[in-house]
Amino acid sequence: MTEICDEIPDFLSKVRASMDILSSQIVKDRISELPDEILVDCLSLLDMKSAAQTSILSKRWRYLWTHLSTLDFDPELMYPQEFKTFWKNEEYETSKYFGWINQVVSVHRGTSIDKFRVHSRYVTSYAARFDKWVKFALSKRVKELVLNLIGIGRSEKGYPLGFETLRYPPCYTGITAIQSLHLRYVNVSDEFLQFLMSHCHHLERLYLQAIPLSNLKVQSSKLKYLSIIMRSSSELEEVEIDAENLLYFLYDDARREGGPRMVFRSVPKLVETDFRGGLCQFPFPIFEKLSLFSGQLCKLSLDIDPDCKTYETDLAIPEGVIASFPNLKHFTCTTACFDFSCILALKRFLEACPSLEEFKMQITYTQKDGFCEASVLREIDLEENSQPEINFSGDHDMEIGHVPDTVIGNMNEEKSSHRNLKILEVVGFLGVECDTRFILAIVSYAYSLKTIICDPEGIRYSHTPFDFFSDAENEYDAAKRRARKLAKIVAPKVTVVEI
Repeated sequence: MTEICDEIPDFLSKVRASMDILSSQIVKDRISELPDEILVDCLSLLDMKSAAQTSILSKRWRYLWTHLSTLDFDPELMYPQEFKTFWKNEEYETSKYFGWINQVVSVHRGTSIDKFRVHSRYVTSYAARFDKWVKFALSKRVKELVLNLIGIGRSEKGYPLGFETLRYPPCYTGITAIQSLHLRYVNVSDEFLQFLMSHCHHLERLYLQAIPLSNLKVQSSKLKYLSIIMRSSSELEEVEIDAENLLYFLYDDARREGGPRMVFRSVPKLVETDFRGGLCQFPFPIFEKLSLFSGQLCKLSLDIDPDCKTYETDLAIPEGVIASFPNLKHFTCTTACFDFSCILALKRFLEACPSLEEFKMQITYTQKDGFCEASVLREIDLEENSQPEINFSGDHDMEIGHVPDTVIGNMNEEKSSHRNLKILEVVGFLGVECDTRFILAIVSYAYSLKTIICDPEGIRYSHTPFDFFSDAENEYDAAKRRARKLAKIVAPKVTVVEI
């Protein structure tokens, strides 16, 4: 008994030692031992609100978030629960949100900023705060400046950004560091925008939306990506582009007819374009513009506005209008539910694109002016043991008839006109007469076609949502059923993929 009692102190001391070791391992914070640079990089993966909340962890973390190089202010991320009603409670929510931005700007300790983004409604009474934020970003030599603002009314021209801002010396020198500039609902003059481009020596990306311009001259040796989106009330008359390194150009004009005079001085590296709005409407002035550099394009997107008054000519592109696109590999066309004669117009376009490999058709369905008639939306009775025959021809009144054996399966290379098209994607697929005729025409025309992607989830409605179908969910299911039936018709030559 005495021996046992003598061993107890030794046993207790060993237990204490073990507990001390275990306790030190549990309490020790190895993450906080990392260098500041690594911890700040980790914080940059969080949204602004979450990054700021790490300041309560310990003294070590208190000011780390103030060194963030990416400042992204978005009410949807900062107020996820209240975001749906955020813009409704204008006075309270706006003042709270603006106060948060002011607080972050005031305590920021970093020497430079990679990205400064503000997504907000523009309120005229808070113009001084917007000035403060822009001056702050420029003084930190920001690389990516995003002012993604929302206007309240058509009369508002947006946040005024001009030469007055650059009177603060750090801002004047700071603009030279900008590599990406995104302006939405910002009121800048033609002269100031041209000044920015001439002094932003590293500018590679320029995005302009809802900017009240009249004559836009883009002249830059570094610019690679240019996007211009104008409102329906736009008074833009001319766009002149001289950018020797430009790779991508998007132009979207909400005006229903016409568009600005567009001059391309020098765009030798332009390989991808996306045009929407008035330039893409009958008589399609866009093709005259594209002919200037059609030989170098690899990717093209055209959005033919379904609000066009002349629906019957939406895709009825006249002969001789389309230039040659010898290197085009990807083509996306968005249009209203089209008439059968439009298939012939698409044939003319495919003939002008001998290297085309991927063709994406996005269909919008509209009932305006009775354009999308019931005959276009009826389902074709495809029999699984027969092949519907439909080919490109000069006859606009094409008929689908059932013929025995495998008309499509027996297609040979000599009978085909297009030998490189491999993927056809139809977004807004319903499996009704208009899109089925279109798909079968492509199958019979493109010898190398391997895959058809049918995407019923991409159905877009205009003017009268869900007027065609009493139950949209059931229509999605029906579209998938029709896609499976179509798959049996075109097999084994072509594989149909449902999305």
